[in-house]
Amino acid sequence: MDPQTHFLDQLHRTVKPHAARPEPELWFRELRLLDRLDLTAERRRITLHRGFNILWAAPEDPDIEQGLYRDGLAGHASGKTLFCRILRHLLGEDPIGTHSQRDGIHKKFLSLWAVASVRVGCRSWIVGRPLATDGEKFAVPVETFEEALSGPDAPEGGYDEFITEVKKLGQSIEPLFPNAGWRHLLTWLARDQEARFSSLVAWREAVSQGDNPQTKVIDRHQVMRAALGLLDHREPALRQKLEGDQTTLETMRIRHVTDETQLTGKAVLATDQAAKLLGEEMPKETDAIVARLDSLAEVLRDGAQGLSKRPPAPAVVAAQKRLNAANKTLTLAESTREQVNKQLPELRNRRNRDLTVARQIKTGNVVDPTRADANFCPRTLIYAKKKGCYEDTNPTDESALSVTDLENQAKADSIAITALEAKAKKLNAEMSKLETAVADAETHLSHATTEANRDLAMILQKAASAEGIAKLYRSIDETRDEQTKTADAIKKREEALDNDRATLARLRRDMEENVVELSNIFADIIRGVMGASVEPALRLTADGIEPHVTRGSELSGAALDTIKTLAFDLAAVIASIEGKGDHPRFLIHDGPREGDMARVIYERFFLYAAGIENAFPSPDEASFQYLITTTTPPPKSMREGTRWLLEPVLDSRDKSKRLLKEDF
Repeated sequence: MDPQTHFLDQLHRTVKPHAARPEPELWFRELRLLDRLDLTAERRRITLHRGFNILWAAPEDPDIEQGLYRDGLAGHASGKTLFCRILRHLLGEDPIGTHSQRDGIHKKFLSLWAVASVRVGCRSWIVGRPLATDGEKFAVPVETFEEALSGPDAPEGGYDEFITEVKKLGQSIEPLFPNAGWRHLLTWLARDQEARFSSLVAWREAVSQGDNPQTKVIDRHQVMRAALGLLDHREPALRQKLEGDQTTLETMRIRHVTDETQLTGKAVLATDQAAKLLGEEMPKETDAIVARLDSLAEVLRDGAQGLSKRPPAPAVVAAQKRLNAANKTLTLAESTREQVNKQLPELRNRRNRDLTVARQIKTGNVVDPTRADANFCPRTLIYAKKKGCYEDTNPTDESALSVTDLENQAKADSIAITALEAKAKKLNAEMSKLETAVADAETHLSHATTEANRDLAMILQKAASAEGIAKLYRSIDETRDEQTKTADAIKKREEALDNDRATLARLRRDMEENVVELSNIFADIIRGVMGASVEPALRLTADGIEPHVTRGSELSGAALDTIKTLAFDLAAVIASIEGKGDHPRFLIHDGPREGDMARVIYERFFLYAAGIENAFPSPDEASFQYLITTTTPPPKSMREGTRWLLEPVLDSRDKSKRLLKEDF
């Protein structure tokens, strides 16, 4: 008896394919790895089909290969994950793999191409991308490899058109991520093995170095909900609005409380200050208090104006005279010092000039030295100039007609310079005292003025206090008005938030029927692999889709998280088979088994997936494609010679049985 038939007999739920969905929206028919774009240069060929596909990398046999230092990598490093990455790469994902994988390919191959026969939207394509070189990717809308590659020229172009068709599969995601719907959807359809299938939204891990949109958890839930028909596209915008409005409301509440605290403090301060100023005359009503303060300030200002017109006090007059005298003395000293400072450089220049001229004549500084030797040149300036004995470069007073006169004048200037320098020194010494005297006089005048106007200052200060307190009362009234408006605004925003929350809840409730249907599929898969004693369910919450499995209480653990994730992904495919949502019914699970998952549970996933094909007239008419890579052996009924097991079975111990037939 066929084991699958026996298994399906036990299923509580029957899959009912939708007639309008005759085949997967996306599926691979064949993958060829070529050393060059030539059908004769084939390195590896893997034929796939609709329905369930298993790529197995057989491990060592634990019964005959026990012992230390023996190989233990037969099922690993054989190319399973690279196979999945190549398929993702052909569907538009970059890069092809990790840095290590890319470096290994580039070192081992001068040229290597991945070429696949792909169906997208019921249309056939032959698609190629270079793996080891920077060649031009291409896509040709034909049925066979021969049609695309048998011509004299290598195929060119068409890949953008192909990707445009592929991206249509993410149309339901576009409202969430414009122009990137397919990119986000693909991360779910083909999870990283490194993500360990640890949750519904564990899609990408940094260590895989694959394309990762880096979205929030809530965003990934919305991607799944959109593809499953569980999301009203008004919800994301409404949710974003709610978040923004909630933040604004919290800010308003905090400011309202802060302002209320400050308002209370101002009111206490105003009352205390008004009571001190008005005493027993202070009214009880705020308006009356303000009016009384305004009246008091006006009376005080009038009184101050009268006091300001009285003649200055004798002490102020005397202090002013003292200041005037000090300023006059300081001004005279400054003027004298200025004159001295002006005379000194003039006298020094004249003295130096006279001495220079006298020295020049004495030392024979004449136009014609031979005439000086003959004692021909006179020793007076006027005659020396006339005879051409002396060149007058610094004209001096012509009354000094002789060298003796010049020297006498210079001597007199030196005496005058010495006297002026002494006078300047004395003035500089006295200047500090004079400035101090002016400062003291100014201080004395200020004190005298303050003392004389003490009563006026007190009146003005009291008037200012009355005006300030009245202003404080008015600001309190204005703040109270603003607080009332803020309270009203907070209330209205709270009501709007409640309305938006109610709308959001209604939108989710509108999806409840679809959630229940998906939950029933999920529950059937979980019971199929874990047994009828568990109670599985999917719930749609504000955070997203939550899977639950209970048996008296909630069951948890790494293995169960993997089971939930596998069951959910498979449930999404089945729901789409039955016409619900926009899932393209294409799914890749790369090595999903968690280490402590019971072998029998893992095998039942294979049986369940294969059993879905029985809902169709024949497996080749299945409207889904589910690819799973595994190291753990599939059930015996699904191994060599069955339609589910892809050829070859990979083995890293034999280079020829690795995906690329190379070690790297």
